[in-house]
Amino acid sequence: MLSTNKCFWAAAVLTLSLASLCCAAALAQQGQVAPPANPVVVDQAAKLQGLHRQAAERYAGIDSYLVRLRRREQVGGKNQPEEVMLFKFRKQPFSVYFKFLGPVGRGREVVYVKGQYEDKIHTLTAAGDIPLTPAGRHIALAPDSFLVRSKSRHPITEAGIGHLIDRFGQLLEFERRNGGSTGLVKYLGTYQRPEFGGKLDTVLQVVPARYESELPRGGRRYWFFDSTLHLPVLVLTLDEKGQEVEYNCFEDFQSPVAFTAEDFNPEYLGRHQ
Repeated sequence: MLSTNKCFWAAAVLTLSLASLCCAAALAQQGQVAPPANPVVVDQAAKLQGLHRQAAERYAGIDSYLVRLRRREQVGGKNQPEEVMLFKFRKQPFSVYFKFLGPVGRGREVVYVKGQYEDKIHTLTAAGDIPLTPAGRHIALAPDSFLVRSKSRHPITEAGIGHLIDRFGQLLEFERRNGGSTGLVKYLGTYQRPEFGGKLDTVLQVVPARYESELPRGGRRYWFFDSTLHLPVLVLTLDEKGQEVEYNCFEDFQSPVAFTAEDFNPEYLGRHQ
């Protein structure tokens, strides 16, 4: 009889095999991806480690960047509308700035600098953010406050491409420590996405049930790496039914960017172009 651990990993391997077979069909049904015409057989461990190494090396040389971020999340079991944001990022000190450009939250601005400005998230509100209150109010909240955490699946301290690279590295390290036999991750080849002009290196991660608190029944996560930038530019997470629960897309990547102190100063909210 197999031990509990062996049964778990055997199930994971079977799940990954089945997920790989239905990957193209599932995503194509959502109109989000066209499968590769000629899937290439590769050394899985080498390819996956290569993707992470290139991303980590590329990111190590980046001090700041500017992108357009498109985000969709399921929070508290409810699908939230897509948010489109101008996203400014600075490594030292850890600094993020968001300006909402789309119909959802248009005009809202958010800035956070770790360890500065009371270590709080400062927000210039949009219309409808506070009932019976016009847009343009400045509020400051702690990153771990209930009001902040109830709006997103992740804390603001995990914002940005760097955190995604770290998570991907942790996934591969877990796989390595288990002799590459967990069956949780597989390189699928290159896929064409409508968001980008070129094909993207695509990795499938199987999330077993009870493995992540946000996916209690398990699911699948697709990592898409830009072959020129060598960075993860799109991460798509589906639940056990194949329904989207998280989507983060980084477009129009620019780096380096000559940010000034004003770009991350809460006193300048409402003055940014």
